[in-house]
Amino acid sequence: MANVPLQANPRIVTTVGETLADGSVLELVTSASPSRLALLFRRAGKKQIAAQIEHSRCIYQPPNFDGAMLRAIRLPHDAKNYGSTGKLFRRMRALFERYAGLPQPESALMTAWSASSWFPDCLSSPPMLLISGPDMGHAVRLFRLLHCLCRRPVLLGDLSRSAFLALAPLGATLLINQPDLSPKIRALWSTTNYRGVHVFGNRSVSSVASSKAIFLGMTRTREDEGLHLALPPAPCDLPPLDESQLEKIAEELQPRFLDYRLRNLDEVRNFSPSKLGSTFGGSEVARNLAAGVLGEAEILESIAPLLRRLEQDKIAQRGCDVHSAMIEVMWTPSHADRELGISHLAELTNALLRSRGEILEYGAVEIGWKLKSFGLRHHRNGRGMVLQFSHENRLLVHQVAARLSLNLHPVPNCALCSPQ
Repeated sequence: MANVPLQANPRIVTTVGETLADGSVLELVTSASPSRLALLFRRAGKKQIAAQIEHSRCIYQPPNFDGAMLRAIRLPHDAKNYGSTGKLFRRMRALFERYAGLPQPESALMTAWSASSWFPDCLSSPPMLLISGPDMGHAVRLFRLLHCLCRRPVLLGDLSRSAFLALAPLGATLLINQPDLSPKIRALWSTTNYRGVHVFGNRSVSSVASSKAIFLGMTRTREDEGLHLALPPAPCDLPPLDESQLEKIAEELQPRFLDYRLRNLDEVRNFSPSKLGSTFGGSEVARNLAAGVLGEAEILESIAPLLRRLEQDKIAQRGCDVHSAMIEVMWTPSHADRELGISHLAELTNALLRSRGEILEYGAVEIGWKLKSFGLRHHRNGRGMVLQFSHENRLLVHQVAARLSLNLHPVPNCALCSPQ
């Protein structure tokens, strides 16, 4: 494909890949030189691979990665016809079953997650994968396989904030073997893992939404963090998975998944949940997984029961969350009473949590601070600190209940309940 003639003084653009205004796409690929990258340019079904791409008064060039970075991040060398989605996903499922020993529902789940990693710029929030289990060796084996199948994967044993901010804008899939990962990093992930959300770092502003998988060991996960895979025990007869075998897998599937991405960017970006029907979970994680596999029925039917169980587990965990418990015990008084004492609110909250197996207890001061985090204003009167149920506070209680997905019964004749 001939280059578009350039005008005088073309603009030099360094890119890690992007979709241009005319719908053409640039992607990073490896070049013949082991120390250099190239760009794949696709437009109207035709492609070109070159050290630089001249298009629409610009010269696009790949970044200069050092040798260590090039060895850490796997990239395809080309895009090759992937055939049918069903065949592509069956091949991937077979690899998870053979080399990681995953049962069929879990192999389908990992297939959907791996496929979603090829579209971090198209999904509302790339699903984060939390892997738990006692066997770190088995988790690393799974990560090595994922390193062949995901988009721009990098396997890490340690991740700092600066490393995260450097890697995420590349669209890298982060595979992190770090059970003691900083809570601050995980909090940063939760707040920035949305398309259109940007972060300041290294004198630049960038979007850092990206696919991430972390091995947590036996650390307890929070229900709001992402997709949870409890890694089953590794079978004793797993076949060898050496560098030669991994390279063969990557050589086969990386180019095909790049073709899958290039051909389906718009379809994934515009995927409608209405295509899922009523049998598939309606959570954001479920919708993004479904979009990544283009609603492939064989995959979705396999993972739907697993996702429903995960959602039920999240609901059960949420029942032991102090914030949810506070809203639950406030619900009826907020409709029937003028105010509620903070000490009494603490007593009711602790009683509800104890009934659900929670052993932690919260004092009135802690409950007061948590009310402030909701935006609920309280004040002191002759009987102590109280929460008045003004119209503004009642509205906030309803809004927080909706945000936490609490299944609370609407109160008759309540105008605030009727929209729920």
